[in-house]
Amino acid sequence: MSAERSGRGKIVAAAAAGNFVEWYDFAIYGYFSPILARVFFPESEGLVGLLATLGVFGAAFVLRPIGAFVFGHFGDRLGRRWVLSLVILTMAGATALMGLLPAYDTIGVWAPILLTLLRLIQGFSAGGEFGGAASLLFEHANKKNRGLMGSAQPASIVAALAVSAGLGAGLTAAMSEEFLNEIGWRIPFLIALPLGIVGWYIRRHIDETPAFVEMQEDGTVAKNPVKETFRANWRMIIAGTAAIISWTAGGYVTLQFLPTFFNGVLERPIAHGLTASLIGLSIYAGFIILGGWLADRIDRWKVMLIGAIALAVTAVPCYLMLINGSIFAIGVALVLFAASLGLVAGPTPAMLAELTPENVRATYLGIVYAIANAAFGGFAPYIVVALIDSTGLLISPALYLVVLEVIAIAGIIGAAVHIRRQEQKHTSAKVEPSEA
Repeated sequence: MSAERSGRGKIVAAAAAGNFVEWYDFAIYGYFSPILARVFFPESEGLVGLLATLGVFGAAFVLRPIGAFVFGHFGDRLGRRWVLSLVILTMAGATALMGLLPAYDTIGVWAPILLTLLRLIQGFSAGGEFGGAASLLFEHANKKNRGLMGSAQPASIVAALAVSAGLGAGLTAAMSEEFLNEIGWRIPFLIALPLGIVGWYIRRHIDETPAFVEMQEDGTVAKNPVKETFRANWRMIIAGTAAIISWTAGGYVTLQFLPTFFNGVLERPIAHGLTASLIGLSIYAGFIILGGWLADRIDRWKVMLIGAIALAVTAVPCYLMLINGSIFAIGVALVLFAASLGLVAGPTPAMLAELTPENVRATYLGIVYAIANAAFGGFAPYIVVALIDSTGLLISPALYLVVLEVIAIAGIIGAAVHIRRQEQKHTSAKVEPSEA
């Protein structure tokens, strides 16, 4: 038993480490968006330049569904490990190249064009990450700890976000604004290459999941996972997409949005926003593990529903506290956001993985995650900054968050109804033979 637990521990460590690298690469752009606006869009002033940079940020999410289709197909055809090894190299290469791009002052309009192209490659790569990593963790877990083991996936994402925010806070605090705009901002992007190589090595040395190996032996591997997913599971695509936006899009307009909100909107030092984001994300990671642990003891959807309702209720008060600016008020807002998001995020991978058959699991998870991010998350910072610019309401992010959570609550309830029906069918199938 100890050997079995040790094996699972290695899988969690390997999957989380690789996932950490992947999402560090993807997130660093968002945290440095106010600086990138000055480097790549210098002719646009104030919120206009920031909107241009956030538009490029959101553009990456357009390719996420395509990446989910492509990498999900190969993940269900060739294996989870194969895909996870490929996506991390793609992401690391694109991120490192961003750090080498000449500024607008050097090559003119080609600078933002090349930035957008590399960001699109990042989005394509990220489309294959969630489905592969969540499937890997779920299929290596036993039935009693699927929620906890699955929570390692969002927890490692948040850890990557926290580290990138911490690195950004350290760099911005230690460097002059001139040096930061010319050279300093490149450092976290260039770090992506050695991190990517390490992550690739780790992923190459993990075992394929027992479920996929069994499908290969039984000849039940899906021939066309994307087609089969849409044909047989389209209702769960809708419900799953709605349910997951509580976590994905919710994060983009709360803890991850703080550097942009503080610096680009409230005109406070970006280091303040990065520090607040670092603290909030660190607390958030702990609540994700708690959410996964709770999801192994009570219905997963109930834990998620509590978190989604809490986000909807606290959205406006939390943003008012952020705007107020006192250290105590900001601290309370960070804790409330972190706790609510953690309860939603922790159970999500396990709950979604249980909604569809294992032979299309990677495809389904990737599609749901990618669509939720493309439709609601990726352009969330752009949308809320545009709302602030057009209406003058600093609480616009909170209003957008409330809308997101209402949609998510409907999706969670829809997924819960499906799960209950599946349980009833399973119970009926067991009872009927004994009665006969």
